[in-house]
Amino acid sequence: MNDSPEARWQAALIAAIEGRAGDGFDARGLAAYRNNYRVGLADTLAYVYPVVKALVGDDFFAGLAREYVGRTPSRSGDLHRYGDAFGDFLAGFEPARALPYLADTARLEWLVHRAYYAPDAAPLAPDAFAALAEADWPRLRFALAPGVAVFSSPYPVGRLWLYHQPGAPADWRLEPDAGGDTVRVARRAGRVEVGVPAPADAAWLAALAAGDTLEAATDAALDIDAGFDLEAALVGLLRDGLIARLLVP
Repeated sequence: MNDSPEARWQAALIAAIEGRAGDGFDARGLAAYRNNYRVGLADTLAYVYPVVKALVGDDFFAGLAREYVGRTPSRSGDLHRYGDAFGDFLAGFEPARALPYLADTARLEWLVHRAYYAPDAAPLAPDAFAALAEADWPRLRFALAPGVAVFSSPYPVGRLWLYHQPGAPADWRLEPDAGGDTVRVARRAGRVEVGVPAPADAAWLAALAAGDTLEAATDAALDIDAGFDLEAALVGLLRDGLIARLLVP
């Protein structure tokens, strides 16, 4: 632990900005800095969660942001890391419970944000499969590319996200019994893509993302749809560059 005078001063300044202490600092200057600090964090939330903001409106979102910032100080100098617990906050925040899908919408938006800033990784070359022995295939596991995520919700959050993107139909609507979504999030060529795959494909990818073997993931897909096409699913992952490496036992 760094206990130098500079480190102690920095820690005291951060505590003062967050309102936990303030001795030794100019009160008016500190108040202005604290306000700018909180406004910056609220602006970060608006940047990360545009769909949540669109769903609740500017004024309500501003109130949510103030409450979250007041409860959750930044723990990193990188603002791109701020806001990861916003979905959990919404799930427990009484005024937001009238929209039960809001928390999962925020959780999906965080995965989109995380995918955008995920590190680059070279995709797996298609000929990597040629080196596998026949006995390796059932036990094969995949390390997916950084930023790839599979998210399941009892609410149609994938479709909500898609309907709030540029080019979506202006007259979209979801029926009350629209059901839930399993959503795939991935970055391709610097652009984050969000999709709602068919149930069998979603189960297959979710199992792979959880570390299951290829055999177990395929069984999960076949339990949903006996017509699941494993070859097409593998080709799709390779084409989209979503496999980073093979994990051979």
